[in-house]
Amino acid sequence: RWILSETGNLVRSVGEYLDAYDIQKAIEPILSFIDALNNWYIRRSRRRFWKSTQDESGDLDKKDAYATLRGALITLAKVAAPFMPFITDEIYQNLKNENDPESVHLCDWPDAGDFLKDESLEMKMDVTRRTVSLGRALRNAHELKIRQPLKSLHVVTRNKDEKSVLIEMTDLLAEELNVKEVLFRENEEDLVEYSAKANFKVLGRKLGKDMKAAAGRIEQLSPSEIQTLMTGGVLSLDFEGSQSKVLELTSESVDVRRSEKAGLKVLNEGFLTVALDPELTPELISEGLVRDLIRGIQSLRKDSGFDVTDRINVKADAPDEVRSAADSLMDYLSGETLAESFKWMSISENDGSSVDVSVGDYSIRIIIEKK
Repeated sequence: RWILSETGNLVRSVGEYLDAYDIQKAIEPILSFIDALNNWYIRRSRRRFWKSTQDESGDLDKKDAYATLRGALITLAKVAAPFMPFITDEIYQNLKNENDPESVHLCDWPDAGDFLKDESLEMKMDVTRRTVSLGRALRNAHELKIRQPLKSLHVVTRNKDEKSVLIEMTDLLAEELNVKEVLFRENEEDLVEYSAKANFKVLGRKLGKDMKAAAGRIEQLSPSEIQTLMTGGVLSLDFEGSQSKVLELTSESVDVRRSEKAGLKVLNEGFLTVALDPELTPELISEGLVRDLIRGIQSLRKDSGFDVTDRINVKADAPDEVRSAADSLMDYLSGETLAESFKWMSISENDGSSVDVSVGDYSIRIIIEKK
């Protein structure tokens, strides 16, 4: 429902820009849609595409996923055809039915009204994607790789509608950011410590020689007073200058600085603040190693030309730390890689069928065989 609603927006936006002959802006919705389709719809629907089941409901879900993807891709090809005439026709040729026009360039422009618009769902996904983007930026900034599970994600938002959406999307947030739990905080002070500095450019002309006294008083603002300014409030501030004065402060009068509380990594954007707990327990480290191992095996499956549904047998030579981690999560490891068997053994460097895979700080040797 979400990607089809976004498909309608794509048609509508690009059509409006082309009607206005604003070619540069007409490209931007195409790039945004490709990101949404590839990095969200396709990636999060992979298990639906991979389903191999005789269950009627599961089979129907798989068909729905493919039908939705086909509709989105054909529409994308039609909308992008004026800009990328050759690759879009190649996409169209792979997807068209025998009764469809011979070329994408012989098709009518799509009708945005064919796609049900769901503004509520679009808003939910926008809030969720922004939160995940902040969390990923936080991981990148502090070199916390995404395959390493973390203890918790802390979320604060001063927007009540956003908070209700994020509570609804808790499982998705936990999965996307690879954390064990998502904790919602009422106040940003639970995550950061505030300090305030006077904005000399704004207040200097108004206060003149009293600026220094006012600046000293502003530095003494309490967290609750700073919060008032951050939420758009006005603060009446008494201070002693050349004479007693009352200063009306707004958010423009003050530069608010945030410092992370011990044990947290914090990032803020507008009303939304997210924090990650970077402390790694032995259990989290083990799971991180297993996720690295899964990534290595999946890459090897792809390089070997295996089908996504092929079952495999795995042989591996690894240090004790990796073996212990894998053995503790063997059901998860086997399920993710479709491994029917997993054997630890000594593998020679000269074994031409083996491949070296990086797992955490270790290099292990793996052989996979189709069952």
